[in-house]
Amino acid sequence: MGKKLMYSALAMEATKKSTRAMIVACALVAIWACAPAAAGSQERLKIIYSQFTMTNSAPWFAHEAGLFERHGISAELVYVDSTPAVHALTAGQAPIATMSGGLAVGPYLNGLDIVMLGAWCNLLSYQLITRPEIRRPEDLRGKVIGIGRFGAAADWGLRLILRKLGLNEARDVQIIQAGGGGPATRLAAMQAKKFDATVLDPPSTVQARRAGFRALADGAELGIPFLQGGLVTRRSFVSSHEDVVRRVVRVLVEAIHYAKTNREAALAVMQKYLRIQDREALEEAYEAFVIKQFPRVPYVNPAAVQTIFELAAARDPRAQTADPQGFVDLRFVREIEQSGFIDRLYAQSR
Repeated sequence: MGKKLMYSALAMEATKKSTRAMIVACALVAIWACAPAAAGSQERLKIIYSQFTMTNSAPWFAHEAGLFERHGISAELVYVDSTPAVHALTAGQAPIATMSGGLAVGPYLNGLDIVMLGAWCNLLSYQLITRPEIRRPEDLRGKVIGIGRFGAAADWGLRLILRKLGLNEARDVQIIQAGGGGPATRLAAMQAKKFDATVLDPPSTVQARRAGFRALADGAELGIPFLQGGLVTRRSFVSSHEDVVRRVVRVLVEAIHYAKTNREAALAVMQKYLRIQDREALEEAYEAFVIKQFPRVPYVNPAAVQTIFELAAARDPRAQTADPQGFVDLRFVREIEQSGFIDRLYAQSR
């Protein structure tokens, strides 16, 4: 009888230990499930950004805030200028990029499976910057206007502003390329009197005003829809790496929230990537983009897409019959919005 009692007690004790072990194991599983992925298990991913401008800034905020790592992605941000960025994306050198719809639409019309997954700049941010003696749109007739590269965002933005001002970009002005280097190159060319006008957006507009130049028109104030900054990949990559794509879109949603709710930290990120120390210029860029442009839910605006295809049609007749809907895939943004995640994210910041 004593042995039976002893065995029973031992069995009960073993059961208790087993139960405690199971509880501990379950707790550890829960912790592991909620914790960021270990460095060794991070998905390595190259992401191209095509300009040192605010229209490419969403992944900068994500990278500096550690948001990619939090979602199990080891992201390498790579700068490739404008048109070469498209070539790098289509050649498979990097599977994801941030760029304007104007850059991405050409390969799409050529039959490549390019797709826009989201956008944080659906309104033209460029201002038409002119020499001080140019005071009215008609003063631009016969003048030389500089852009970076044909087909890049500055080129498309200039043409949209000129049309809004009643000018014909082919007959009324001469458009020339300044080459790579972004806004700094164009501003330097203006100061060297190589151009009579160019297009810039904040923070370069502050530097242009200080140099004595004039802002003749503002694309945002004119309300011109334009897909100037968004996330681009290929449908083949979406098919083979759907979970990675879903996580990247979620990271960028969080990056927009981070920039909107952490002003000083965001300004520090901008200072690093824009390579500008000027507080006034950084503040103007923050207001123009993070506050006024960046949406909480980064959908691609249909009107902005339509603008891209209308512009493309002037150079490529295929744009007239191409399906703009095939150019976008909003399911990942829609999933995140419908889950209530974005509302919860901003509710925590109140």
